[in-house]
Order: sequence, then structure tokens, then C-alpha cells
Amino acid sequence: MATGRPSISSPVVALGSLVLILVAALALREVASLVVPILFGLFLALLASPLLNRLERRGASRLVALAAAIGLVLLVVVAAVAIIAVSVSQLAVLIPRYEDRLAEVIADAQQALAGYGIETNPETIPGLLTPGALASFVQSTAAAIGRTAGALFVLTFTLIYALSGAASLRSRVEGRLGQRHALIAGVSRFGTDLRRFLVVRAQLGLFAALLVFVLLLVLGVPLPALWALLTFAASFIPNIGTIVALVPPTLLALLDSGVGAAGVVVVGFTLINFAQDYLLQPRMMGTELNLSPLVIFISIIVWAWILGPAGALLAVPLTVGVVALLEAFPSSSSIALLMRDHDEADAGLVESG
Repeated sequence: MATGRPSISSPVVALGSLVLILVAALALREVASLVVPILFGLFLALLASPLLNRLERRGASRLVALAAAIGLVLLVVVAAVAIIAVSVSQLAVLIPRYEDRLAEVIADAQQALAGYGIETNPETIPGLLTPGALASFVQSTAAAIGRTAGALFVLTFTLIYALSGAASLRSRVEGRLGQRHALIAGVSRFGTDLRRFLVVRAQLGLFAALLVFVLLLVLGVPLPALWALLTFAASFIPNIGTIVALVPPTLLALLDSGVGAAGVVVVGFTLINFAQDYLLQPRMMGTELNLSPLVIFISIIVWAWILGPAGALLAVPLTVGVVALLEAFPSSSSIALLMRDHDEADAGLVESG
């Protein structure tokens, strides 16, 4: 009598997969300081690869094109870090000047709430709104910026090796798996979609950052360059990015110039965000990544928990990559479909025989 192999039930397999995913997430969380610059380096390489190819098509040697692409990317990165470092150092000097003013604003807010019968306790005020907490936050941010030298070193070499070895790596993988293998098609689609998303969001972010800089400069809000750069970075965080970028300059405008200036900042940010997301973005083709809004929101929370604040910036690119890999294999394509906003006729990928 033939005996068949014992089969493992689907719930057990699902539970085992969830356990492995949780273990991997916890492991990534422990090494986030090393993983984050590597991921940024890979995504920057993905953005710089079209420039590299264009320079080579125009007759530049591989070495010259590689040096030009890497130099341009690093120039932008170093300039952004320099702006942040200078602005945070200036903010650290400004914070003590606003401590008394912040205490007055909190007292006025408590008095106003009491007028409506809402009693508050100073101990219930969020720690972020206390003068000491603000100073501590600025100091910790300055210390983090001081540790960016090592991260830039890792990012630079990741960028160099990713750009220089991408072509040979692809040829080796194609030689091993075949040009029509699902994994190769998935990675190619991921690269195309993600590059389009990053370029479009960068253009929209630059538009918003310039308008925010002008608005804050006219209102006299301190450190407009820092808040403009924050607006640019926040444009890569769907749904909640605008709120993240809005809070610091609004609070600083409130402390520096009063409620009127803070209100103008809120209205200005709202109008800029409306123009960015509802007027410009629909006119720029190819911005749709076909991800469920719920998936995007949850991915921001999850990746921020795993990788820290940088995880919020990397959430969409990483989620796009995960979905592309899931779509590459029939066994996981149904999971990828659940993460999409709508079904696509060409989403399925064909395994090579």
C-alpha cells in the first residue's frame, strides 16, 4: 500500500512565513543604521543610471560617465546635508530665545480651553511642545547629523559599486536564468516604475519647496531653507508628508510672529499642496504606482518602525519592490494583487521554462 508524503497545511505555512517576516523585520531594525545608507545608495544609483547611459550614448567613456553621474549625485547629497547641518545649528541657537514665548503660548491655550470648560493639566501636554523637549530634540538631531560622515561613506561606495556593476550583474543573471525569467522582468518593471515615481515626486517636491521658501521668506519665518528642504523630502511620503512638513514652520511662525503668521503658513501650505497634488500631478503622466492607499499608509508606519524616520522616505520604493517581487512568482502573485489598487492586464509575469 503506497503511502503519500504528509502535506503541510496552508495555515501552518502562512504562520511560518509570518514568523520569518517578523524575524527579518526585527533583524533589519537592529542594523538600520547600516541598512539605510545602503538603500539610499541603491535608489540614488537607480536614479543616476539614465544619466550614465545618456552620457555613454553621447560618446563619453564609461569611466568619465560614471565619474560625472556619481559626482553630480554626491554634490546634491552633500549640499542637502550642509543646508540641514547649518540650519539645525542655527535652530539650536534660536531655541532658548523662544522658550519663554512657548510657555506663554501654552498658558494662553490652557486659558482658552478653560473658557470652554475644558480643564487641562500641564503634565498632559505632549512632551514635544515643552521647551526642554524642543531643545533636546534639536540637540539629538544635531548629533545625528554629526554621525552622517560614516553613512555618506557607505552611501558613496554603494552608489559606485551599484552603477559600475549593474550591467555585468544583469548579464550574468540573464545568462543564468534566461532573459524572460519572471524575476528579471519583475526587477525591470520595478526599476522603471520606481524611477518614474522618484523623478516625478522630485519635480513636484522642488516646485513645492520653492514656493514654501518664498512664502516663509516673505513672512520672516526663521530658517526658510531648512523648512523648504523638509517640504521637498516630505513630498516623497504620500498622505502624511504634508503634515510632517507643515508642523515645524507653523510652530516657529507662531512663536516668532504670532497666530496670524502661523495661520498664513497653514493656508499657504494647504494651497501649495493642493496645486501640487491636484493640479500638477494629474498632468504628469506615469505617476501612478497602482498601490492601495491603505497599503501605502501601513507601509509608511511599518518601514518607519523598522528603519526609523528614513523608513518613511523609503516606504513607497521598498513597498513597490516587494510587490514587484511578489508578482514575479505564481505562488505569491495573489498577495501582490491584494496590495494593488486595481488589477492590471499585464501584471502577470511568465516564468521561463
